[in-house]
This record gives sequence, C-alpha cells and structure tokens, in this order.
Amino acid sequence: MTRPGHCQGNDKRTTIFRGTHSQVKRTTIPMDLGHGGRPSRVCSSWVSSPPLLRKTGCLTLPKSRQACTHKRTPTRLEHLCAMKKEEYDVLVIGGGSAGCGCAVDAASRGLKTALIDAVDFSSGASSKSSKLIDGSGSYITDIIRDKDFEHLHMMQQVMSERATMLKIAPHLNRVQPMLMPIYSVVRLPLYWLGFKAYDWLAGASNVRSSHFLSKEETLDEFPLLKSKGLRGGLVYYDGQVDDARMCIALVMTAVHLGANVANHMELIELIRKDGCCRCAGVRDVLTDEKFYIEAKSVINATGAHTDTVRQLSDSTTMPISMPTLGTTLALPSYFGSLQYGLLCPAASQHDPTLVMVPFENHVLLGTSEGVVDDIGQIPTPQPEDVELLLDSARDHMEKTVQLGPENVLSAWTAMRPAVVCPSEARPEARPEVRPEAGPELGLELRPDAVVDKKRPLVRNYLLEISEGRLITLGGGRWSTYRVMAAEAVDAAIDVCDLNPDLPDSCTSDLILDGAENWCFMLPLDFVQAYDVPMDVAQHIADSYGSNGHTLLSEATSKKRLHCHFPYIEAEVQYAARHEYACTLVDIIARRLRVAFVDALAALDMLPRILDIMSEHHKWSETEQTKQLVLAQHFLVRQMGLGSVVKAKKKLQTNAKIKESTTTASCPSKPQIHARKFFKALAMGVSSPKIVHSLCRKPKKSEKYQFAVTKTKKKSTAKEKFPTPETPYGFLALPGTSGITTAAATSPAPPETGLDPTTTSTDKRDPPSSVWRNKFMC
Repeated sequence: MTRPGHCQGNDKRTTIFRGTHSQVKRTTIPMDLGHGGRPSRVCSSWVSSPPLLRKTGCLTLPKSRQACTHKRTPTRLEHLCAMKKEEYDVLVIGGGSAGCGCAVDAASRGLKTALIDAVDFSSGASSKSSKLIDGSGSYITDIIRDKDFEHLHMMQQVMSERATMLKIAPHLNRVQPMLMPIYSVVRLPLYWLGFKAYDWLAGASNVRSSHFLSKEETLDEFPLLKSKGLRGGLVYYDGQVDDARMCIALVMTAVHLGANVANHMELIELIRKDGCCRCAGVRDVLTDEKFYIEAKSVINATGAHTDTVRQLSDSTTMPISMPTLGTTLALPSYFGSLQYGLLCPAASQHDPTLVMVPFENHVLLGTSEGVVDDIGQIPTPQPEDVELLLDSARDHMEKTVQLGPENVLSAWTAMRPAVVCPSEARPEARPEVRPEAGPELGLELRPDAVVDKKRPLVRNYLLEISEGRLITLGGGRWSTYRVMAAEAVDAAIDVCDLNPDLPDSCTSDLILDGAENWCFMLPLDFVQAYDVPMDVAQHIADSYGSNGHTLLSEATSKKRLHCHFPYIEAEVQYAARHEYACTLVDIIARRLRVAFVDALAALDMLPRILDIMSEHHKWSETEQTKQLVLAQHFLVRQMGLGSVVKAKKKLQTNAKIKESTTTASCPSKPQIHARKFFKALAMGVSSPKIVHSLCRKPKKSEKYQFAVTKTKKKSTAKEKFPTPETPYGFLALPGTSGITTAAATSPAPPETGLDPTTTSTDKRDPPSSVWRNKFMC
C-alpha cells in the first residue's frame, strides 16, 4: 500500500460542540476558511442509476424509477473501483443510523459522497434498538417520578422526527400503541395528565390521542397480566421502526442518489493533508486489499467506537465515549399482545423499566442496563441479565404463568452509544504508537485513554469538530439520526473546502427507497400478481415496500426458508444482488430479522441460505465452511444460542404428544375464554384439571384429530404449512462452547411417527398463527 503525500498544515485548534445539554453548548472562534471549492458532482459516469432531478433544491428520484419492477444496482466491486479513483467531498465512517443518514443528506445536496463500515450496515446498536422510535413514555415516567422537566423539550423534538420517519418510510415505520397498566388510584390521574401533556407537546405531529382502557379491556389485550389490584390501563401512541431494514433503505437511497458505499471495509489510518483529515487508509475485510480514499471532509459516525477514530486523527485527544449495554429477549407472542406494546415504569431509578413490544410475530422484552467493561469486545447476553428481565416480567404477570429461560427464543446485548461532555484539559503529547487489530474497526484505544466518568453525560447527542477538522457525531438514537446528519453535513460545508452555495438539507421530505408508490393495498397486489401467500405478501410489503415487485419478479424460487416464518428464498437472492449482503450473518441478522426473534430457526435456515449465497458469490468449499462457522459463532456469541437459548428436546412419548396437541388444539375453541386459553399456553397445557376447565371433553371421533399418530394420514396443519424438504438436525448446545459445523449441515433422520410441524416446543406459537398485519392497530 503506497502512502500518499503527507502535508503539514496549520495546527490551530478549532472545536465546535453542539448538543441539547446546556453544558455542551460551547463554541470557539473558528479558523478563517475559504470556500473556493469546485462545484461537486453527484456521481461517477459508471454508476448505472436513474437520472437525478432537482426539485425545490433537493435531489429526488424520477417517477420513471418508481414504477419499474427491475432495477440495476451497482455492485460492491464497482463501488470499490470508484473509491480508489475518485476524490470525495464527504467520507462517512460508520454505517449505522447516523452514518447512513449523513450519506443520504450529503448525496441529496449534490455532494460527492462515500460511506464505509467495518462490518455491515447497521451491524451495531442501530439493529439492536428497542424497535421504538422514541420511547417517550419513559420520559413521561421520568418527569413524573423524578420531576425532571428538561425532558420536555427533547420529547417535542423527538415526536416531530417520529412524524417525519412515518412520512418518508411508511413501510418500515408504523404507529405502535403502548399500554401502561395502572394499579394505583392515586397515580391514575397523574399519569393521565402526563399523557395528555404528551399529546399536547406533539402538536400537529401527534399520531393519535391517548386514552383509558378498563380492567376488562386491558386483560383482553394482555391475558397474562397480573389482575389483582388492576384499575385499568392508559394507552398512548409511539412509533415502531424495523431498524436494520431502515438502515438498508437509507443506504440504497444514498446509492440511487450517487453515493458510493461499501460494507466490510475497515478504517486503519487517517492522514492529514493541508492541515485536516483528507485521506483514509482502508482494508477490505473480505479480500484483505488495502487502499486509500481521499476526501475533503471526514465524518466520524461510529457510535460506541467514536474514540477509536478520534484518536486516529489525534493521538492526544481525550476520550468522550462511554457506551452502555442493554439486553433484550425475544419471546413467543402469547406472552404479550400482537397489537399493543406494554410499558411498566420502574419504581425507582435503579429498577429496570419493563417494555414489551410486538415484533415479527413475536414479543421483545427489554431492556436491562449494564456497563461496558471492554469496548473492543462484542457484547454477549449474560444469563444474569436474562434472569433479571424474566424476573421483572414475572412480577407483572399472574403467579401461575411459567415464564423461564426455556421460553427465550433469542437474546442479544446492544452497545448503545453515549458520550460525556468534552474536557478542556488535554493530556501531554505522547509518541504515536501503532494500535493493534481489533474485532470492530481493526483498532484499539490507548491503555491510558480512560473516560472521566465525573463529567456529565450528554443527554441527546454531540457534534464535535476537532483540530484536524474531523467531524464527530456522538450519542444519539433513531429519533435524532436525521437531525444529526443535517448538522454534520452543514458543519462539513462550513469548515471544509466545500461549495457554500449548496442547498439546505431536504431529507425531511425525501422519500426513502421502497416507499415510492407504497400504499396499504400493496400486499394484495403481491398476492394477485405473483401468487404468494398472504403472510408472505404482507411481510414483503412491510420489509421492502415497492421494491417487492423487483424481488418477486426476479425470484427463481418462492419456497419458505422455514415453516414457521414467511421468509422465502427469493429474499436471499435479492439481498445478495441488490442489498450488498456479503455473508450469512448479513442475511439472518440484518436482511432477514430471524436471528433476533428465533436463534434456533436461524440455525435451521443456514444450510439453505448457504446454498443460495454460494451460488451467487461463487464460494469455494473452504469459504462455505468459513461462512457457516462464522454464522454459528454469531448465533452463539451474540444471539445467546447455547448459553441462553437451549436446544429443545424432541424425544417425547406418543402419549405426551397426543395429550399436548389435543389440549392445545381443542376442537371447541369458540368456547374457550381468550385469557384462560393463553394462560394455559404459558403454563404448558399439560395439567388435566386445566384442560377440563378450558374445554369440553372431545368426542371419540375427534379426540386425536390433531394428534400425531402412527397412521399415515396427513394432518391439516402439515398440508397448510409444509416443512422444508431437507430436515436439518442440530446437536445439543453446550453453554460454554460453540457449535460444530456438522451441527447445521448433517441431516438428522426423522423420528418414526413424529410430524415435524408438531415437534416444535409447546412454548412457541402454533404454526397456524397468522402473520401480523402492521395496520392491525
């Protein structure tokens, strides 16, 4: 790798800090910078993307692009070739929500933009969020409990951005009703006034008004909720985002606007030219190729690894990043509600706030708080955090509900970005030492670089412009990503040699990729035009929007990847061809969300996904084995497979199978009260007394209607939901070690007399459950 020329410039320090915290608003006099830069071009001539139109100072996609069913997406190799040759106006480091937002904002203004990420787009905290856009209900509880009124202004900003996200990407964002159970008569009017203030603060951006539910209505939505002392429930309306898919939509929007993007691209060096960071040394993780990218401005949007890039620019800078850990669990849907989310405020600041959110036909339970011990290590869900969340959930449920670790389908821990206020003092200059390779960015922090925890934590986000004109975005969340990106691009135009006549940010009105011509009837269009089941059509409409036409029209196979999920093989082909999916983990974690809702199902899908990806990327047998092992390690280390999520035992006697299937699928469903029925599911439905109290005694002719017998008669459930053609088995997973490759590749002989559709655990949803419609609320 040839090192380009290194020019020493002016060493005057210029730093600008912006944020919502009053102690962060501090600005020093900037350097006198000229704006004699050339007018920037939008994209290179090689990009085969649709022509760009300028409308009200903003670059938007033409209508001809919106109606097409086939599109030409530049390949990752074409992006890399352009990065080696071109000089960019803006280079964004980090492919999370803030980084992808910066790429879209810069490209929409006509700036020549490049975006790189060390792992994959949204591989960090951006794909491991609570799935709520703002979570303002927790702000309400903080205001009432702690009398912290500084949250009010933040809430108003957040709710305005929530309305913007619902407008620019309606297929990935939806209105999510949240229910807060009330057990205290004194707190009821207090919280009611708080939620009315919440509606008033939202103003025109308020999606729906909060209201009260009676005790009976509350228990109808959450049958397992503790009923003793329950007075009712307060409902307010938040927003839910499919975070990883939202990042992919931002990336593809930036690509269509002319930006060059590349995932699995490590930053290994930052070089100053003319006194500022103008050259970045990068390494392709997939091929180990190294080269340099030249840009007039560099934006650091690496989230929890903010200090790693800051110290590449200036080895004497003080660290500001102090990320926190948050663990979330995925449970079967009958522990919650398919329509409402649940918010149970903490009694004190030290107790966790219980949040249950429906997601992908499952329920997400979160979130525990933790402290990062080693920022260089990928966080792993700990059994004690899982047990803390389960204890908190059991405290709000009936005592008869059996909720334990065996019900957890997936568990993950996010390293959420947070920053402290920058310190005025700077350490003495030390000789620059080449850092060693690390797992995320290929770098490690200095051993003596310790964050001063006495400094106040920035409430929202921070924008820093360093001495070398490195623009750093710290903190933030999904509800602030667009505002952060706009301020970062504004700062790049102000302090770097960019064209000052560029238009202002227009991303509040820029429709993202997949939202063109989107409407509520899109799933029905897919059913009629491509002959796919309704649950598959609904899933494709929710995840891909209008791009579902391209996905289904190019599909060579529409078979399901798993009998319990609407994911089909065509999605893997589309992700590899149009969404820059390079590994198996990219598919199961970020393109399909199966790893976040059922780790065992993701393990079961790996062989078929491997076949499709190998055919597209032309992987050798050695590469296939490597990719399979990496995917298994991801499920073990980051999704809790083996330590938290255990492999379920399939060996049962026919009598037990008959008893469980007969009671769970009782023919007299209309006579079963909903609350008692879901209680029975949570308790295992194995007690004869419970079964007798739930439904009438079945007749002899229908006693084994849904039971697994030795007869060759096919059940109705099996015909409606076919199982995969090749049944892949898996071994028992130890709690301390990983999985061998043979665990996912060696076929296991089916057990005699057992139907694969009924051998899944009775804690999961029945296979005949309907995939959730995002507009049920």
